[in-house]
Formats: sequence, structure tokens, C-alpha cells
Amino acid sequence: MDDRTQIMPFSPPEKGVHKMDKFKDHLVNKGRLSVRDQQYFEKMQKAWSWASKMFSPAQVVTMLHNEYGHEKTHAYQILRDAYELWGDAYELDKRGITKTLIEAAHIALSIGIREKNSETILKAAAQLSKLHKLDQVDNIIPPDVSMPTGTRVYVVNGDIHTGSTENIGSGSAANGREVIDVESEQIP
Repeated sequence: MDDRTQIMPFSPPEKGVHKMDKFKDHLVNKGRLSVRDQQYFEKMQKAWSWASKMFSPAQVVTMLHNEYGHEKTHAYQILRDAYELWGDAYELDKRGITKTLIEAAHIALSIGIREKNSETILKAAAQLSKLHKLDQVDNIIPPDVSMPTGTRVYVVNGDIHTGSTENIGSGSAANGREVIDVESEQIP
């Protein structure tokens, strides 16, 4: 038995071949497609790309109709097949949607700069600032993370001087020991 058959991601279908198997094979194994299938594959790619850029399904269908002359039912089938290959573009996670919105804001900024439209530039810049959360301080550690509840044990190595505090921290001798201010000490 060939070692490659043991690590294949999926086994061949038991009965017949599903119409999407050739496209999945093309994606996974770089299988060749007929000219007609290659054209359909490219339409699915385009439809999914439009959907992932947050065009509604109706807009994607209209764009497929305008570009290829497809009827609505055929255009919706192309979109459904694209979902089967790459997943539902409208179910992107929050980070994916944020990336899409950031890209749209960059496009708006480019258009504003090209057309020298200061209002568009300012709106796009404000949107980018908001999407990148530039107004928020991201290095603050929440108190529950930095100081979680629980028992703390502090260990002090050496003598503790509880008497007069007038010379502590100045580097002078206290009870025969030198007190060193470690906060100001530079660590190499």
C-alpha cells in the first residue's frame, strides 16, 4: 500500500462523483480543469471575493449578471457553489470584517487624496484611527490580570530595620548593615 493513501485528507466518494469534487481537487491537488470548468471556477472565485468584501448576495448576483449575463438563478448557484468551496463569506469573524473595513477605509483615503478632497481624507483617517484603536492605550494590563486575587507571600532576605527611618535609603549603615536603594540601581 502506498504511504500517500494513508495521509490523504479525504477518501474518494463511495458512489459517483459530486460536481464540486473536481474543484476541490483543483484547490487541494492542483488538478486540471476543463476550459468550461476553469471559467466556472473563476466565476466562483469572483463571486466569493465580492461577498467577502461585504457586498450583499443580491449585489453579487447583480454583478454576476452585469459581468457575465447570468440569470438570477444561475448567479445564485455560482454563489452557493463558492460557499461550498471556501465557506460562507458573510460569516467572517470580527477580525476578518475589521480587516475588510480597514481596506475600504484605505481605499476611501486614496480616493480622497487623489481628488484632493479634505473632507473625505479626514473621514477616512478618523475611521482608520477608530478601526486600529489608536485612541486606546493597549499596554494597560487589567488589574485582575496584573494582581489576581489570592494569597501572596513576600520573602525578605536579610535584616529588617524597623527603627528610625531617617537614614534608610540613603546608603548609610543601619544596625551594622548598609541599606541600598535598589530602585535607583541600574541593572546591566
